[in-house]
Amino acid sequence: MGGEPGRTSTSMPAARLAAGVAEPSARGIADHVARLIRQGTLRDGTRLPTVRATAAALHVGATTVATAWALLRHERLVRSDGRNGTFVHDLSLPSNERPDPYDVHDRPVRIDLATSAYDVDLVPDPGPHLAAAAERLAWRHSESSDVDDDLARVAYGSWPFVPDGLAVAWGFADALAQLAALVVHPGDRVVVEEACSPETRAVLSAVRAQVLHVACDSAGMVPDALASALAARPVMVVLQPRLADPLAHRVTEDRAHALASVLAEREVLVVEEDSAAGLATETAASVGRWLPEQTVLVRGYQRSHGPTVRMALVGGASAVVERLRARQNITGSFPPAMAQRTLALMLGDPVVQAMVAQARWRYARRWHTLARALRRRGLAVPGVDGLAMWVRVPDAHVTVRRLARAGIRARTGTDVAGPTVGPRHVRLATAGLRADHASVAWLVAADVTHAVG
Repeated sequence: MGGEPGRTSTSMPAARLAAGVAEPSARGIADHVARLIRQGTLRDGTRLPTVRATAAALHVGATTVATAWALLRHERLVRSDGRNGTFVHDLSLPSNERPDPYDVHDRPVRIDLATSAYDVDLVPDPGPHLAAAAERLAWRHSESSDVDDDLARVAYGSWPFVPDGLAVAWGFADALAQLAALVVHPGDRVVVEEACSPETRAVLSAVRAQVLHVACDSAGMVPDALASALAARPVMVVLQPRLADPLAHRVTEDRAHALASVLAEREVLVVEEDSAAGLATETAASVGRWLPEQTVLVRGYQRSHGPTVRMALVGGASAVVERLRARQNITGSFPPAMAQRTLALMLGDPVVQAMVAQARWRYARRWHTLARALRRRGLAVPGVDGLAMWVRVPDAHVTVRRLARAGIRARTGTDVAGPTVGPRHVRLATAGLRADHASVAWLVAADVTHAVG
């Protein structure tokens, strides 16, 4: 298979794959393929259609599909075999090509700390708002990249700076992929935090950018470290103002001003990833307050309003946002009026607001409970609040294997950080951790506890 003598593989035609995609975003395509894999429709070793063929069948850009494939690779559901193609994760590979020994897809999972899971009890029901949106919309109007009026009012009333341009995308990953398509070429450098979100890493991998990691503290990127990275002349800087995944930092006004002072000396696009804004317990500062002409903030609603509400508002420098909207009008890669209106109605519903507020405090409690349990066992947990945490351990691979044996799925930091830092850390997603904080902390800290004892 994949160029190996004596091995064959089946292929999934692009048209067949595209027929079941309900949402033509990177995350939507990845979720559809993941569902086919878990249902057994796509079996181990099946070759996926090429990026170009899939993009043509879905009428989207090649970058969107490449990002979807990168997301699937991050989730260990597919593997790339160079020019031979992309294949569903094949568990029958010879020993020199088998998955990493800490891969736990074939083990029963009791607690998932690897993915940003949802608590179904804390997700609002979009059904009534979808029905209301259908009643209010004129079905014969032509679709375009225009932003719903009520969504625009939400943005202008809550943005940390006045956005000169406004657009809407299918979530943060889709927005970043579209922005990257405008400014990033293969080999270009992009600056991210010491450990960035999995979606950021997947998108930048898909566009073949060179990723430069910058040291952070509890207030975000360290200005001097950012200045050193800017000497390499990157074309984009991606930073998280709050609920940073996985570093859990929150950017302060003083830090945002300091970063803006450093960035003002360079012609570089700043993308702020505010992908869990509805779940943040505190406001965060924005570089855009001082650099509105070179900053774009992406605010996502999927984590707060549920997996069916997969949208993000994109606001900032008009020179970039208007180019993004022009691209959307050509490719059709924008959420339709129905989806936008549904989100607008949910954002204005007091019942939904109360449910999101409840989720906000429950998720915060889960993060802080695990952080306290880990700190009591001698482990350092950086940051102040988040939906994931970054924990340094003696050997991340050993820690992940130990968790797997207990039915707990986790990841090492290799997918979201540099080759030196990543293997020494585990990333733990805490949103779905309702209980067992003490036992999880004991398993994560076992090596440290043993060393201390």
